[in-house]
Amino acid sequence: MTKLYSTLARIYHEMYQHVFDYDKEFEFYDSILKKFHSNSILEIGCGSGMLARRFIVNGYNYCGLDLYNEMLDIAREEVPGGSFIQCDMRNLNFDNKFDAALITGRSLAYVPENSGIISTLYGVHHALKENGLFVFGVFEANGIFDNFNGFEQEINTGNKKIKRISRMEKNLETGWTYDWYARYIIEENGKQSEYDDKTTLRAFTRDEILLFLKLGGFKVVEIIDEPKTMTFIAEKA
Repeated sequence: MTKLYSTLARIYHEMYQHVFDYDKEFEFYDSILKKFHSNSILEIGCGSGMLARRFIVNGYNYCGLDLYNEMLDIAREEVPGGSFIQCDMRNLNFDNKFDAALITGRSLAYVPENSGIISTLYGVHHALKENGLFVFGVFEANGIFDNFNGFEQEINTGNKKIKRISRMEKNLETGWTYDWYARYIIEENGKQSEYDDKTTLRAFTRDEILLFLKLGGFKVVEIIDEPKTMTFIAEKA
């Protein structure tokens, strides 16, 4: 599994505050949650707590979950009053029931095998109240594989410069999967360090997700299409 959320967790935290617009992302989820009158929420893939802070400040009864303790350590520093749990999304087991579950950051991409997707959906279904809301985004396979290019990013934060050079290779072992190779070059106080990372990610077709949701016990309310991504809003059936 990727170093980005373990060895490089601090780099992730610093870098992604410039990569993501967390205010805009929160506003997106907030509008959906208010529409469905959802207050108690489970965020799966909460990372370093940047959305957690916004949910809690805005009055949500919040619980965050992530696979990596390194990310959760940062989240607990950033959001001292937050509730955070270390767990693999494929092994969810909650006795308490939430109004809504969110898989943020398109984190379902890190579950490449069909059995893992089904296990995740079963766990989410069990964690939700009757007619509970489930919102998640995925990478759309046609958009990803039709324009399969690498990219570079450079972030300056304080006295640190972070450069990421990425390339992609098709994998296709367990679906529309691909390998993301990234080199991180960090310059700080006149010193330079480099890290190489590899992650296998999965994209999906619309029909795949619709079938997974049906098998997992959900009914689709809305699908939001964007370039290379799809967001699904579903209810527990």
